Amino acid sequence: MDSAADLLRQGRTSELWQKYCGFVELTLEEFMLIQQRLLLEQLELLNSSSLGRRLLAGHTPTTVEEFRRQVPVTTYHDYLPELVERQEDSLPAKPVAWVRTSGRTGEFPCKWAPVPKAFYDSLGKYFLGTQILSSARQRGDVRIAEDDVYLYTAAPPPFVTGTILRAGRDEFPFRFVPSIEEAEGMDFQERMEKAFLLAMETGVDYFLGVGSVLVAMGDAFSKRSGSLSSSRGMLKPAALARAMRAMARARLKREPLQPKHFWNPKGITVGGMDVQIYRKRIEALWGVRVFEGYGCTEFGNIAVQSWGARSEGMLPSADCAFWEFMPEIEYQLWRADRSYHPVTYLTNELQPGRYVLVGTSLLGGVFVRYILGDLVRVLKTSDPELGIHLPQIVVESRADDLIDLGSMVLLTERSLWQAFAHLDLQTTDWVARKEILPTEGPVVRVFIESDNGHQANLANDLHGALIETSDDYKTAFGITGGNPVRVSTLAPGTFKAYLEAKRAEGAELGHLKPPRMQPSDAVMKRLLDLGGQRRVNQG
Repeated sequence: MDSAADLLRQGRTSELWQKYCGFVELTLEEFMLIQQRLLLEQLELLNSSSLGRRLLAGHTPTTVEEFRRQVPVTTYHDYLPELVERQEDSLPAKPVAWVRTSGRTGEFPCKWAPVPKAFYDSLGKYFLGTQILSSARQRGDVRIAEDDVYLYTAAPPPFVTGTILRAGRDEFPFRFVPSIEEAEGMDFQERMEKAFLLAMETGVDYFLGVGSVLVAMGDAFSKRSGSLSSSRGMLKPAALARAMRAMARARLKREPLQPKHFWNPKGITVGGMDVQIYRKRIEALWGVRVFEGYGCTEFGNIAVQSWGARSEGMLPSADCAFWEFMPEIEYQLWRADRSYHPVTYLTNELQPGRYVLVGTSLLGGVFVRYILGDLVRVLKTSDPELGIHLPQIVVESRADDLIDLGSMVLLTERSLWQAFAHLDLQTTDWVARKEILPTEGPVVRVFIESDNGHQANLANDLHGALIETSDDYKTAFGITGGNPVRVSTLAPGTFKAYLEAKRAEGAELGHLKPPRMQPSDAVMKRLLDLGGQRRVNQG
């Protein structure tokens, strides 16, 4: 079979598009046929392994319906100790790599997930498809080229992003800057410094990252380029020529030096629940539209946008996992009683609304009816205008990090990000907690860094922004009146001090920052001790 590079060299871009981006053009019937076929193959693999047989609870399902009826939903606890101890003999397929994410303090040090060969290959395939889609302006538009420069901005292995970049290199000859081998031996600051110096010579075509990281990186590049100091890398002719062109562009537009004056990327892929607040900032810094992707350690690529700036939400992948969607109320019933067998819907049964995502690994993976814990919203079930036949989803938040305001409104991390974005605040550091006030009932208290006076009315401003951006919030508080938002300010540098303290303690990467939603009492005490809490507005 011809490789992606072969197809590109031969000008067979239609075949290239179909091979790597055809999943966004599947009909719903085609999508479900792929899901069913791969699930039945996966069940055979699971039955051949000790862990798989245990997860199937002694059943040997032969149909999708039997599988959903007989097999219970699972969480990471159901995979202990095999996955934490990386017991490969217990798995349905031998892994070629292991990837990890953060754990839960006091429960397990981190989550490890196996990557079998077929799954690894799928990571590379979706990686290349994502790059093609991120730069496409219309269906079939292929803009990638051999030796396109890919900026290494991701977390290296054993994190899944670094493993995806390895798989992507196996799929297509991008030029990674710094090289994968070099980048994996550096910490984040070293990688960014090296990436800047090399990119001044090579240019930048593609990169990916979490929204907040890409904003920080763009700001750092702006400051770094603004000095154009005596770094040896800056003395090279290609770098000096790029710098001179950038300064001329900035002067012509009467703007401070920014990454967009130096580079013209073809595509930027951004993930994380803070995409909405950082989208405009990233686009302003780099001068290119943001392409959204959704993935996780357990299942790799979950969903991506389709082509074109008009596309809404993301389309689920057909062959990374078998997807089920659990309504919020069913999830709450299951959390209250773990013996409860919750109702789920398949992709072809969805209606617009919010669901907790449940996945079963395909291609030799290990997770079975696994509650990922992410709350997703189905925006629409198709987009006839764009020729899209699949549901389009966005990620709301962690399902168990909801702030329930008297059972009337469930605030998610995304809903607060959208409110901040609506206010166009240059705000990056905050946490929110539910509180019960004796005379007022449940409120959401937002703790935010501030060193200026404009925060005095922020509680009212956020309340107004939530009314504008959330229909549920508008309906609830249009009926009851009142403002459930409270704001407390923390001194500038509080979150940085928290991160540095955790790093000094040797905390894992996933534990360096406090959770945005519902941080524990211990985390809040530490933030308040570091930040000198000053309460403003109504409580």
